[in-house]
Amino acid sequence: MTKNLILGLLAFFLLSFSLQTRFRELVFEKLDNYTNQFPEKIYVQTDKPYYALGDDIWFTAYLVNGVTHTRSSKSRVIYVELINEQDSIVSKRRLYTNDVSVAGDFKIDKELKAGNYLLRAYTSYMRNNGSADFFLKELPIWNINKEQQATASLSTPVESNKPNAGLKTKPELSFYPEGGNLIEELFSKMAVKVKDPKGRNIAITGEIKDSNHNTVASFTTHDYGLGLITYTPAPNISYYASIYIDNQEVKYPLPQALPRGYQLSVSNFGHQIVIKVSSSSNMSLKNTFLVGHQRGELIYEKLETQDSKMYTVKLSTELLSDGVTNFTLFDSNSKPICERLVFIDNPNNDIAVNLKLSKANPKTRDKVKLAINLKNKDSLPIFGNLSMSITDIDAIGQSTKNGNIKTYLLLNSDLRGTIENPGYFFEKANDPRRRYTLDLVMLSHGWRRFKWTDLLYSNNAYKDTFSPEKGIFISGRTKELRGKKQQISAATRLTFMTKPPYQDKQQADSTGLFKYGPFVFSDSVPTLIEARVKDFKSDEDRKNRFVSIILEDALNSSPRVSRNDLFKPFLKDTSRITNFMHQARKMAALDSIFLREATRLDEVVITARRQDEKEKRNLELNERTNYGYPSNRIDMAEMENLRNLSILDLLNMLPGVTAYNDSISIRRQGSPKIVVDGIPAEMADILYMTGNDVDFIDVLKGADAVTFSNAGNGVIAVYTRTGNFSQNIHIKRKPGIIDFTAKGFYSAREFYAPDHINGFDEATRQDIRTTLHWEPKIVLNTNRPQGNISFFTSDLKSNYAIRIEGLSENGQPFSHLSYLKVH
Repeated sequence: MTKNLILGLLAFFLLSFSLQTRFRELVFEKLDNYTNQFPEKIYVQTDKPYYALGDDIWFTAYLVNGVTHTRSSKSRVIYVELINEQDSIVSKRRLYTNDVSVAGDFKIDKELKAGNYLLRAYTSYMRNNGSADFFLKELPIWNINKEQQATASLSTPVESNKPNAGLKTKPELSFYPEGGNLIEELFSKMAVKVKDPKGRNIAITGEIKDSNHNTVASFTTHDYGLGLITYTPAPNISYYASIYIDNQEVKYPLPQALPRGYQLSVSNFGHQIVIKVSSSSNMSLKNTFLVGHQRGELIYEKLETQDSKMYTVKLSTELLSDGVTNFTLFDSNSKPICERLVFIDNPNNDIAVNLKLSKANPKTRDKVKLAINLKNKDSLPIFGNLSMSITDIDAIGQSTKNGNIKTYLLLNSDLRGTIENPGYFFEKANDPRRRYTLDLVMLSHGWRRFKWTDLLYSNNAYKDTFSPEKGIFISGRTKELRGKKQQISAATRLTFMTKPPYQDKQQADSTGLFKYGPFVFSDSVPTLIEARVKDFKSDEDRKNRFVSIILEDALNSSPRVSRNDLFKPFLKDTSRITNFMHQARKMAALDSIFLREATRLDEVVITARRQDEKEKRNLELNERTNYGYPSNRIDMAEMENLRNLSILDLLNMLPGVTAYNDSISIRRQGSPKIVVDGIPAEMADILYMTGNDVDFIDVLKGADAVTFSNAGNGVIAVYTRTGNFSQNIHIKRKPGIIDFTAKGFYSAREFYAPDHINGFDEATRQDIRTTLHWEPKIVLNTNRPQGNISFFTSDLKSNYAIRIEGLSENGQPFSHLSYLKVH
């Protein structure tokens, strides 16, 4: 070998090593950026898994840093929405928290339609990634007045220990090779998932056969329709899965093995994980790079410098956090070629929830005191935030298979696709069967938070279209009142009509945008926003006020509804749902009797056809007129988002009406007659009005206008919101000012907790609540290491479930389910 060739090879190897070193630094940098920027997660605990029309939904929303699961330092504002089956938002809450959790509630309108509703929670910042990161929970809401099958819309997995039992139709089989690909002549593991035509998990047995119909392996699926296939693909041979339905063979082709490539295999033994990296005989692992991370935090890395075919790593889980761990192998060209997910469940991180009841066997209408504390594995106190519901088991099914804050934050929120009944994996500690099944889940799902190609090579990995909200913002744009009505940079002033008033000034930018805030308030506050073309010192110039102000209502701007990756309840016991419906009907009847007796009103029976809401509204408006129905009408109650428009802009929306430069015409005829609140008026009287001043506008043309004299060119009839135009006819409303009510944050109602000792009404009122108690926020800290709660039992002798969920100060989620019997 010549000297030049040796030097050339040396230079090539040094260059390759240098490139991989730089790539290694790039990976560290990008992961560090990801954890510093960090996504946010939200989890919502509700008091019950299902409800009836007219019921109350009590909930606690937890907002956390998506990497550490500690309190998020970004957003302070949470949006929680109740959405019907038609994807319409029927109720929305804007909540403020300066902690990790905040309480909220919904009152379910009795007039709503029953169905599977969606509870959705998110922050504005989470919208940067679309709806993929939103919390989505299905809430069945039933009509108690209908004798219907309550579980008709619910489906639960079919899990049978008898493979192929009753199988009549061809199921769907999906295959997931470990690491991503099968490689010829390398021993391979592959998960298989089986669903029936209705999408339910089923158990089957089958065989793996080669193209010569030789059986090379067999497999069986059990829980979650999952099974494991192991075999070594031979060169130039194809393989298929074979199952029998009614003695007929059904074939499913397997993924084709690659002739060359890399393999990443992981074995999870609980206390440690063993990672095996190998390559086919015609390749080398030199300059490959293995990276392991938990939610973006680096836990392991290895740059292979040797010309090897295989290496093994043993990694202890003793110091690792719980949750999904991602291992990715990059080839010598810095491309991600293998990925494997592993779930870490470290017993050292377990939190014990300890409850102490003042009465072990309480009776009906008994007062019970409950003490709660948290301990770690060494029995030392743990601090954090938690919430608690106590519900009647005979009516409210509380399965340990249901998802909770632990399963959501550690499992569902980091995996693509839906994980059904995730609580199953945590029902029993250190259970080999559950660990085995969970590992199959890891094999059959991908990491959802980011793609390596996007993270490493995109300059726009973090889009800040939506900024974290720290409070309420009041924003809008300023435009020319006349002419081309272009956006202008006007001087603006905000005034909260409080005691004392609060005022602030701001110059709108070149696009007319102004934005005040963040503010934190709960009440509705009367608010003024003023604008001037120049400044607030030049009001002697009439044209200085020729500014139109258009508000932007962020609260009503909700993202598109998506129902992917729903958090569904595990509902299998129909008898309990039937009990719930019966109990809800009885409660409704008792409430009705109580209210009737409380008000002591004589019974009045009214029989009438239920009028359409719009028809009702038109009849109400017609009562303010003396001409009946108009030719055309604008009802501002239907156009809340346009209240900031000038009256000329509103009139231009009416058919046949042209409003421009202080003049109005109907069908291009002369000036129409102008009437305000029934009083003849002039153009100058309405010129500076906006939609905020108007209730509705009618246009009368031709024969419709004969009620008025001198109305040959038609009539423009304006009706103000106050109806007092006649008292203010000489007061000209100036432009450049709008008034409205700024809506504050929602404050949760207090859970109704009857006092059966000191309460007056409770003495004669039957108590059959399905939610015995709801405690939305219990904070444990050094000053209060133990939570003390008290509640009354009801009139029902039943078993009750105590469900507690929460987060420790260091971000460890926990869930607890225990039981209370009332005699």
